[in-house]
Amino acid sequence: MANGAYMYADRGYDLSLFESEGNAARKVKAAPKRQTAKKNNVIELNMPEYEKSERRKHNIGSIVLGFVCAAIVTLCVGLIIRGQVELTELNQEIVSAQVQLEEAKSEYTQMQAKMEASLSTAAIEKYARENLGMSKATAHQKEYISLSEGDKAEVYTQKKSNVFTEIGDFFQSLWS
Repeated sequence: MANGAYMYADRGYDLSLFESEGNAARKVKAAPKRQTAKKNNVIELNMPEYEKSERRKHNIGSIVLGFVCAAIVTLCVGLIIRGQVELTELNQEIVSAQVQLEEAKSEYTQMQAKMEASLSTAAIEKYARENLGMSKATAHQKEYISLSEGDKAEVYTQKKSNVFTEIGDFFQSLWS
């Protein structure tokens, strides 16, 4: 039994079991190689058959369609590039307008501060003293008035006038 198991163990390494009979026979025959004349392997074709197989007919419609598609793609790319250029120019205009706005705001703030400084009471007093020759009022120049006496109202009523009242008013105006 030990000999039988050993006998089958060599079959895993025997590569001749995987070869077909034709391959094994060729190996045996291939050993004595002789040189033989080579055959001409060129196949001759008739000229019309050759031209039919090699020549390809071009469809004019597909060529025109290809050019039209290429023109459309080129136009689209050109429009995209033009749009980007315009967008860049507009962004530059916005930036320059923002810079001008900031400068105008700064100038406005400076002028506002100058105006507020020129309208202060100290600046007004200085201008009145230096340019107009004015001075502050003293106590003897001030006069105080009192409005606590009460309010008076006169009501005007028109009298009915006749000839006798007018004569009486005339004499009364003469004596007064």
